[in-house]
Amino acid sequence: MDAKFQPAVTAIMAGDIDQLKSLLAAQPSLATDRSSRSHPTLLQCLVLDAKNQPNQIEMARVLIDAGAEIDGPLIAAACIGNTVAAEMLLDAGAAINGDGIWSPLEEALYWGFQETVAMLVNRGATVHNLRIAAGLGRVDVIQGFFTGDGSLKPEAGMISSPFQSKRGKGGPQDVIDNALIYACISNRIDAVEYLLKRGARINAIPPGFDYAGTALHYAALFGHKELVDLLLERGARLDIKDTKVSALAAGWAAHGGHQELSDYLTRLADERSTP
Repeated sequence: MDAKFQPAVTAIMAGDIDQLKSLLAAQPSLATDRSSRSHPTLLQCLVLDAKNQPNQIEMARVLIDAGAEIDGPLIAAACIGNTVAAEMLLDAGAAINGDGIWSPLEEALYWGFQETVAMLVNRGATVHNLRIAAGLGRVDVIQGFFTGDGSLKPEAGMISSPFQSKRGKGGPQDVIDNALIYACISNRIDAVEYLLKRGARINAIPPGFDYAGTALHYAALFGHKELVDLLLERGARLDIKDTKVSALAAGWAAHGGHQELSDYLTRLADERSTP
């Protein structure tokens, strides 16, 4: 963050509530000003970098009492699985459904933090587009986003993402393919099967993701072996590389800490390439 925030950042990382209060008393705008680099506000810095600090909730309350904006920090807490901070921000009045373009629930689904997902759903987060329904495995809701002839309704939503540059691109087919990835991240096999029946392209690399890969990439990344096998049975290819680091699904499995699954995929790829 900008230099003027550094003493407060140091206090936050040390869990020094008295020092944080002292700094805010001397310069109240620290709680509301935005940084030109790194974390935009002190409260976002706190929920992201002080997640394991025992005093994080008490320090967050100090910043909120000083006027800190809370909607952005709620999404930030969701992106790192900081469920405790997210609950406190909801209690403080943060918008559970975001700004209509992106929501805390979508953020938690995107990064695969299922505890935070469950908390947000229990607190009343809405299932208002296809990707959320897919990530939650809500086949009943997914069905409602399709017409009788199989076309996608506008209510299914447009492509969105934590990254502004990844938003708003793609047509109905991309929206379906994007939702398939959300179902794979959360290991929602029923939703995966339904979306494939509705035309989701199993080997597509849909828009809306920074590290963009196929359904198989994401199932491998999160170690969902049963889902991996299902995708392979349905025609998922092992030789497709993601568009950011040019890695195969086997590499994503290894990156996710699932070396046994990575070895399995590598072995299958070798067997399939052998004449």
